[in-house]
Amino acid sequence: MWERSYSGRADSTWQSDTRLRPVEVVVCTTTGTFAGRTYRLDHQRLLDALNQGLAPKGVPFGRDFMPLTQVEVSSPDGRKSSLASTFVGKTNILFVGEKNKGQGNVSKDGGDGRGPRWREKKPVGTEVHVSSHIIVGDMHTETWQELLEILDSDGRFLPLTSVRISPGLATGDSEFDFVAVNKAQIDYFGQPPVDPLRPFGL
Repeated sequence: MWERSYSGRADSTWQSDTRLRPVEVVVCTTTGTFAGRTYRLDHQRLLDALNQGLAPKGVPFGRDFMPLTQVEVSSPDGRKSSLASTFVGKTNILFVGEKNKGQGNVSKDGGDGRGPRWREKKPVGTEVHVSSHIIVGDMHTETWQELLEILDSDGRFLPLTSVRISPGLATGDSEFDFVAVNKAQIDYFGQPPVDPLRPFGL
């Protein structure tokens, strides 16, 4: 499954850092679905942690593997299991849905955690196709920016808000306020037909 897992006591060398903040997530990979708790630093959003990694106690880690604790694993064959902690290879991740509230409200700064957070963005309805799912939501662009320019940005993961996923995940989730999609796993994307009940991406 391309992940490192540990079923024993959590590693205190990084989890004991008081600057780490837990984030409840559902992680969909090419080989299964992981529901659990990942982490970000005080100054980070989930998207920043995914794109940049962490540096608890000043030691960089999490650049290539996403840490999860209190994990429920759902395999494609229907089997379920639990892990105290695991590290999921980011290249294997299709997308990450955040179950906490609030990430979507701060993802409009351009997505890399370095841009000004006060600039207004316009929501652009987007339909993203990965190998096993269709992800419909809003990307947020500058008024002059095209969707393709966002795809060509430096970050590994792209932010979407007000997201609907089909088919639904093994966890029962199908809607998220915020989802980060792995650009390397996108087959194609485009703009879906306008929903008369949700015009102009509202």
